[in-house]
Amino acid sequence: MALTAAQIITYALQIAKCPGFTQQGGQSLNLVLQDLAMHRDLKINRVSTTIIAQPNNNGPFNLEPDYLRTYDLFFSQNNLPYFLHPISMEEYDQEFKDPSIANYPYEFATDLSPQATGGLGLLYIYPQSSGTILLTHRYMLQRADIVTPETSAIVPWFPDTDYLIHATAYRMMRITDDERHDRFVAEADKMLRIHLIMEGDEQAVVKSVRLDPRRFHTNRTLKPTKITD
Repeated sequence: MALTAAQIITYALQIAKCPGFTQQGGQSLNLVLQDLAMHRDLKINRVSTTIIAQPNNNGPFNLEPDYLRTYDLFFSQNNLPYFLHPISMEEYDQEFKDPSIANYPYEFATDLSPQATGGLGLLYIYPQSSGTILLTHRYMLQRADIVTPETSAIVPWFPDTDYLIHATAYRMMRITDDERHDRFVAEADKMLRIHLIMEGDEQAVVKSVRLDPRRFHTNRTLKPTKITD
């Protein structure tokens, strides 16, 4: 049975032998969950949405409020999928954007600076499409912290409760200078690795190394568009 946030913290504080540190325990649990969302492409955090790109339009398109980073972005034309390649905003700004250049888009860039002031991140595509296309945007979502987790009856989104207890406990051991800290860190890493393997961790999947398609393709003089596919 899954434990609530408060139960996980109580258990972790007992293991770390600091039962009175409830507020720090709650902060530690949120740090554990934040680390999982920020640094792991967990399938439980991967969601999909659609973006409608009108003709002759590079964007910007609003990203979702819970957007963290893009997993992939693609569209289908005549049942053939076209995946867009990520570029930086600096690279996007250097692209020649003329109304006469309209084709299948093959690059995208994101501007997350509006998020710093509570706004939505923005997405741009290049080149502008010659027709209306429906982009499938798979992205990793950012999870909100649990409010007052030390007393919360919420069950955390990460399903491996034993790992959450262990990882919260070793963060508390860091505060109390517990000599077991390093051992618990190593044990937590092993527990997480087992979970990722069972989930199908993509970091362990063999992937082909290829040249950057923006600079290396069959026709070296043309961009990889519908003409050169």
